[in-house]
Amino acid sequence: MSANLNHRAPLATLVLLLLPVVLSSSPNLASEEQDFLALAVHEASGKLTRYRAYPASAVKLLFPDGEAILEPDATPERWEHPLPVILSKVLLGSLYDTQRRFSVLGVAFGDQLFIFDELFSRDNSVVMSRLMRATSSSPRNVQEAFGLAKLYLAFSYFRLQDPARFIANKSAGPDGLPAAEDIESFEDRIGLLHSPQIVQQGANYHLDFFTHASPDRSAKIDHWQIDLNAGNLSERLSAHHLGSRAPESKLGGEVKRAKQTPSFTVGTVANGSGDDGATLDLQSWESSDGPGIGRIHFYYPSHQQAENRMNNFLKQAVAILKVSPWLDSAGKVVGRQALVILASTDKKFLYASHLFEDDDSVLEISCASLANLMAVEGRPPEDWKR
Repeated sequence: MSANLNHRAPLATLVLLLLPVVLSSSPNLASEEQDFLALAVHEASGKLTRYRAYPASAVKLLFPDGEAILEPDATPERWEHPLPVILSKVLLGSLYDTQRRFSVLGVAFGDQLFIFDELFSRDNSVVMSRLMRATSSSPRNVQEAFGLAKLYLAFSYFRLQDPARFIANKSAGPDGLPAAEDIESFEDRIGLLHSPQIVQQGANYHLDFFTHASPDRSAKIDHWQIDLNAGNLSERLSAHHLGSRAPESKLGGEVKRAKQTPSFTVGTVANGSGDDGATLDLQSWESSDGPGIGRIHFYYPSHQQAENRMNNFLKQAVAILKVSPWLDSAGKVVGRQALVILASTDKKFLYASHLFEDDDSVLEISCASLANLMAVEGRPPEDWKR
């Protein structure tokens, strides 16, 4: 999905590429062979259910005590019909930690629980694939394929919003399309007029379509490309700022989309002041693939104030992945750094922040996607798991 920082973390950005980054190593959170962990889930009725929860990395990061609270959510019952058949087979709900500091989407089927959140953007398609296989929900025609793709976006990025609210196409009427001047490329303007485009090749479906960047039909649009077959869903989050399709290669007659590292372009630059006396340097960067990056640099007149800001971040974190010395290019310790997960003030959204503290300032680099935060630092998407 494209950059949209309004409902997320404080603004932040790509200055990390200019900073020496040294983080201590840690073991992988989960192996590919066993990508689930046991999770004891409490329901309002008092019932306790033990699930095999996917993905293991999300469980270990967000629910380290092995317990959670599930509150059922019947929102999809109010969506425009017809509803995907898979919804009649599963239980949907907000999955809270036991302190109720945040929630993510939980989808239960039998003794399995599937966790979705934009924070795990690149892992969501793997979880959706597992859910499709568990529920035997293979698309039988282009309508069902499009229904599953829209459901996937509602699970992963739109917090159970009705797809009718975020799909952008001509058939949605005058309110379904943004103004031409708000569309980044000429190719996207043409693509919108023909969206969705769904190509069926045997049991494989290739979908190309557009959504609004947020359910309130914001002017910005995202360009999605999703492949579906009997048991798998794969995605290219968006090509919002690229306009053209991702490079493709043919392997054994099946089209494979080439994976690319997201590119980032500067969005906004501003100055400000904080309520704790800090002078703020604010920036935001938009991403070619997935959520954008934000940067905020807090400058203080004293070290104590900078230390207080850093400690406040660590206190508010719902998860702390790493804390380590911050080293300069010569290997000298100049401060400390931390990689943390924070929750929005309304507890509805999670975002990742890389924090740096030195003598008189704190730098926060933040993103709604862990993979894109790794990308802006020039690190592999899975590096946060190490």
